[in-house]
Amino acid sequence: LLAFFGQNDGDGKEKALTAKIQHRHINVPMPAGVNLGSWLSLEDWFYVGDNGAVEVASPDDAVAAACLPPLHLDSSTGPRWNSETDLLSGLAQHYKEEMDEDDETQSTLGGYPNDRKQSLGPWGKAIRTIHAFRSSYIDFEKELGTMASLGIKHVRVPVSWCWTDTDIDPDIHLVTKNETDPNNDDNWIYMDDEEVLKKYTCIDPFYEDVRWPAIPRGLVQRFLRACADHGIGATLDIHTYPGGTSIGTFSGVWPRYSRFWTHGDVPALDKGETPDVGRQILKNFIAYLESLAVIDPHAFQGFRALSPMNEPAHLATLYNGNPPIRSDRETFLPPLPSDKAAEYLNELNAGLESKPQLTKVPDGNHLRVMLWLRDAIDAFRQSSLPSMGKELHVNVHESLFPSEVLPKQESKPDYGLNQAPMQVFGAWWRASTTPEERAKWAVLDIHHYYAWGPECSGAVEGPPTGRFACSDEEHKEQVIGKCGAWASVYRSTIEKECEVGLRLASAEFSASTHHSVRHACNDVTTLKMMLDTQVGMAAAADVELFWWSYKMPYGGAFRSAWSLKHLLYLLGVLPQPDEELFHCGDHIPAKGEPEDGSI
Repeated sequence: LLAFFGQNDGDGKEKALTAKIQHRHINVPMPAGVNLGSWLSLEDWFYVGDNGAVEVASPDDAVAAACLPPLHLDSSTGPRWNSETDLLSGLAQHYKEEMDEDDETQSTLGGYPNDRKQSLGPWGKAIRTIHAFRSSYIDFEKELGTMASLGIKHVRVPVSWCWTDTDIDPDIHLVTKNETDPNNDDNWIYMDDEEVLKKYTCIDPFYEDVRWPAIPRGLVQRFLRACADHGIGATLDIHTYPGGTSIGTFSGVWPRYSRFWTHGDVPALDKGETPDVGRQILKNFIAYLESLAVIDPHAFQGFRALSPMNEPAHLATLYNGNPPIRSDRETFLPPLPSDKAAEYLNELNAGLESKPQLTKVPDGNHLRVMLWLRDAIDAFRQSSLPSMGKELHVNVHESLFPSEVLPKQESKPDYGLNQAPMQVFGAWWRASTTPEERAKWAVLDIHHYYAWGPECSGAVEGPPTGRFACSDEEHKEQVIGKCGAWASVYRSTIEKECEVGLRLASAEFSASTHHSVRHACNDVTTLKMMLDTQVGMAAAADVELFWWSYKMPYGGAFRSAWSLKHLLYLLGVLPQPDEELFHCGDHIPAKGEPEDGSI
């Protein structure tokens, strides 16, 4: 009877769709992994809507994000925002103003009279809005199933440093039924803001007026269990730390300046007199991951790797207190004390006097980041995770170095094939890990995009905005092909410093040819060429690639080159586009459109 009435028909359709997807992607190469960007660590440009897409890296004075669906859609439901903490405080302020206005106007929208005990407070409403997004953004079963059918084996999940043991469920925790009067349908108990802030936010130790929205551990564990069920291994990438480790909206504290290295790392060097917040956060996170093997072995099965920090001190070379950028502020990455720097340099370069073919790590502010990452590797090494088959993916970024400290090259590098920063990273990697670790669980990760830099970028109007014009097929193919050699240069350069047999990754890449979506090539021919070239050449060099990002339904024009889901739709692999369920950003309400009073 169940089969007759269609109980199994859905399963049959799902299997048929999976088979069709598998057949369609035969001629479309897939990266080994994808990112689930801006889910548990928010970035503004994912939420600009159809009319807001311009720059991937929002300028200093821009406030790009316009929504966080489903509860925050436009200026009537909340603020525009720069970063995750900016959004949380902005939402709380928005709800406070709304509640104050309801008091003044005696509005019945929220159920006047507005007894504050009969509703969530501003912070409770803000947390509920963020959790509503987090819990609905990804359909674990459907979307992980689609990834598996595409042959995607790994997923990287950027997360913030702020987690909670309390798994938010709006029907259970923030709002609960008053059991003393179970027959009264309107008798609810609402968590007050003091309890909400204590349970579901973290105070930034370097910005006392900044709070972060906490990630529920239970939500992540449910995701990891779903990954295990679909044969997908998840990398948890600690994308943000207190105070922000880099410059930009993805730091979590923007438009505030980065304070992690100036306020958070300095205590590590004062002989333990001040708590070392950053290193302790990482150690606690490692301990939590170890505990999953016992408390949730199913989730532990879906956990593959830890990435201890994303793009550490990115843009330190530009935001260094000197012209042309932000000369009104000191560098956010100060140097190590001279004695500590000398001691660490001796450790890094020990024994190289008799090996002139190997690169020495130079002195400079970058040593502070390298020391922190060395300690992160050691913390992972001392845990039980390596023995249980888990990995550490250590991400570094070339913008850490000023050009004057890098090794001189025999000729000026072209097509983005600059070996100098790779040589220094290779030298540091050699001193920080053993050959056995590099072959098993220690993976070096360097992100790589065509969208930045004049050597590989393309633009609809051609030079000088981009190196090639999107319509110039011959020149475009030449540039994209030569720039694609980056993966082989990456491997050969690191191997010269560390010997063969090591594992390499590039955990972020895309098909974008320019950081401004108005200039970038968005035609399908160019986008497919970008995908084919990068995936093919990385596979030949044995570099594991992760696309940034799998989906971004509220990213407007960014989607063609940055959403793998949308690109695969354009290429005829997936049946549906990466499209929004709700509008994002201000719109003109239709006549009679009801106002949402549910919040």
